[in-house]
This record gives sequence, C-alpha cells and structure tokens, in this order.
Amino acid sequence: MNTKIILVIAAIVLIGAGGWFGYYLYNKPHGSAALETASSSVIADTLYQQYAQNEHKADSMYLGKVIEVKGVLAAIDHNGEIDILELSPQKTGGGISCQMFPHEKGTTTPYPAIGSNITIKGKCTGFLMDVSLVDCGVE
Repeated sequence: MNTKIILVIAAIVLIGAGGWFGYYLYNKPHGSAALETASSSVIADTLYQQYAQNEHKADSMYLGKVIEVKGVLAAIDHNGEIDILELSPQKTGGGISCQMFPHEKGTTTPYPAIGSNITIKGKCTGFLMDVSLVDCGVE
C-alpha cells in the first residue's frame, strides 16, 4: 500500500513539473537573431542567386542559421505589428524578405531610406519566391 501512495505522489509531482516546464517554454520571450553571432556574411544578390540555382545546396549553407546580408533596401512593408524589409529585388521578382524582430510596443525604430545600402542580420528560413529571414535586426 505504501508503494502505491509513493508512486501516485511521484506521478503527480512529475506531471506537475512537466506542466510547469511546458508553461515556462511557451511563455519564454522570443529572442532576436540580431543579438546572435552570424555564421556567415553574404551580399543579397549572391544569396538570392545561390538559392535560385541550387536550393538544396544553399539550404545546407544557410537554412536555420543566423546570417548577415548586405544589400539595397527596396521596400518596407508594415503587416500589423511586423515590419518586413525587402532587399534587392531581382528581375525575376524575387529578393530577400526580412521579417524584423518586433520591438516593444510604443517604440519605433527608424529604418534607413529606401535605396540605401544596409546590412541586416537574421535567421534564414528558406526560399519560396524570396529568400526569407526572420527575427532580423538592422546592423
């Protein structure tokens, strides 16, 4: 009888600890890739061409990694609380789409003027029509 009680108490403690850990991970603040060290630095046109020519090879070099991309700011899109900066659109219509890390409410970050050269650091999530970077920050 004592072993059953001990097992029930142990199970309750483990379930409670697992629930608390899950809750902690769910509510953990999301970090900006701009604060991490970049694994590589590349020019926007080169990055796009690498993905357009051989997506699998480019994925092995960039996918899931924090990279630093240099290029010309072509557009700034506002999608609710998220800003998306577009770098160097190609003749085919594709470019580098950089989803900026959302800042605290009430603060605004002035972006460089359209047409200026900028460097953005973010985590590469792959290629659709554009090469996508998330959690970005302007360097």
